[in-house]
Amino acid sequence: MDLLSVPAGRPLSVRALCSAGEHLGFPENAVRVALTRLVRQGKIEKVGRGAYAVHPSQLPLINDVAHWRSRLDWMGPWDGGWIAVASPSMPAAQRTAQRRHDRALDLRGFRAWRPGFHVRPDNLIGGAEALSKQLAHLGLAEGAEVVALKPLRHDQTQDVAFLWDVGALHHAYGELLAQVEGSLRRQPTLELGAAARESLLLGRTVIARLARDPLLPDALMKGDARHRLVQAMDAYQQASRSVWEALITPSDQQA
Repeated sequence: MDLLSVPAGRPLSVRALCSAGEHLGFPENAVRVALTRLVRQGKIEKVGRGAYAVHPSQLPLINDVAHWRSRLDWMGPWDGGWIAVASPSMPAAQRTAQRRHDRALDLRGFRAWRPGFHVRPDNLIGGAEALSKQLAHLGLAEGAEVVALKPLRHDQTQDVAFLWDVGALHHAYGELLAQVEGSLRRQPTLELGAAARESLLLGRTVIARLARDPLLPDALMKGDARHRLVQAMDAYQQASRSVWEALITPSDQQA
């Protein structure tokens, strides 16, 4: 899924996927079984003779995550207001819909303040109206209400501010930054397959973290930890792309 998602919609041949899988420690048969299972689950589709691509139903999420570089540009000034999502009660049988709903809220940095009531600072460009459209696109449950709130009372603001563990975010970004910088320095010395494997595993970890950054305003999260990690990851991905291009050759793609 990672290989087919970069860039989203680009088909890859079975040979290319099996070749990549071999370098990542997966035998050819395991890759072919995984492809069959992913097709059955509706996550990928066969688009030609021996070629696969991400299923269109997966593209909203994949495209959203793919914007990890520009997420910091979504932030605007914060006047102390908040945006809330009041979630409908969903039957236990609707577990898939509930997971999509929760994932949509997580991807936009919402945290549960009260049961069925999630909040985040109103500092994203476009406000509640833009967020409502984005959340619906990402899988927000039908019937959920997205509303803008006036600044909360001082005691409520203090209570809500602790929903995000800012210290843990700074620590995680510092650790990931060190790993990215270390891997980038080490990459030229590694065997091609080892470099590809390391870049894929580390890259997916960093991008998953950045894609779920709550984008808190400076009043709640000071410092440039996010910005530094984005810059380092951008350079790392550029270097890693050449590794993967060398690993998956044009002849593989055409087979």
